[in-house]
Amino acid sequence: MKNTTLCYIEKNGMYLMMHRTKKQNDANKDKWIGIGGHMEEFESPLDCIMREVKEETGLTLTDCTYRGLISFCSPAYETEQMHLFTSHNFEGELKTDCSEGVLEWISSDDLMALPMWEGDRIFLSLLPQNIPFFLLKLVYDTEGSLRSHQLSFCGDDRKPLLISACLLGTACRYDGASKPISDTWIKYLSDKYILIPVCGEVLGGLPVPRLPAEIQKNGSVLRCDGCDVTSAYRYGAAQILRFADLSAAKTALLKARSPSCGKGTVYDGTFSGKLCDGNGITADLLIKNGITVYTEEELSCL
Repeated sequence: MKNTTLCYIEKNGMYLMMHRTKKQNDANKDKWIGIGGHMEEFESPLDCIMREVKEETGLTLTDCTYRGLISFCSPAYETEQMHLFTSHNFEGELKTDCSEGVLEWISSDDLMALPMWEGDRIFLSLLPQNIPFFLLKLVYDTEGSLRSHQLSFCGDDRKPLLISACLLGTACRYDGASKPISDTWIKYLSDKYILIPVCGEVLGGLPVPRLPAEIQKNGSVLRCDGCDVTSAYRYGAAQILRFADLSAAKTALLKARSPSCGKGTVYDGTFSGKLCDGNGITADLLIKNGITVYTEEELSCL
């Protein structure tokens, strides 16, 4: 079994990525990955990632966080354990040339569209979330297709809870604001659950701020200017369902009356402030897949 390290270095909403185009016989050929490499004898994971970042990028990490341990299993390759780090703090000038590939700062909004291993998308989606150290097993077939995955959190017996990020104070609503619940409730929930913040609209690729949108009688989602944004809402909902699957979350706390997160009651599609019976796109998908959904108006149920 071989041991490797990988670090995602972040700056102003951008990740430093490497397009692996230069190395001969590279298992990662033409894919985009973070910065890292093989551990040498007598190296710790921290020793290795500090050395690899310096060699490949010219940067010196002044701080980094150990986020998880990823196990890669495939009949085509030796089993690999990868020690995953993130960092926001570094010094030095970025190299203009690297023997491994091409270095480029990529916006977090564009990251998932890059060619990469499917399993990489799984742990990349976890990194922005405030979650504890995790173990992730990824099983590939001989063709490089992901066949299964298994995720677990370490040293924490709390159950995972999907929660609308705006309820925790993240300014991700259509108006660029948030709708945080009280600090008392946040502490209560944090003590009881592993909180996994999500926003279906942002995950669907919509900007902050954005024009308000409401669900129509035919099930589509239109902005107030008539633009159809249904596909973005459905894509974001699918991503949240994926988080639920990855984390084994069976419960969600979502924003009431939202076209994405509302449960039981949503705005009626006329942009007049009137309400009607129904669920938001994300809430409906979660409910149909066995996830119990509450809104902030039902905090006492948690």
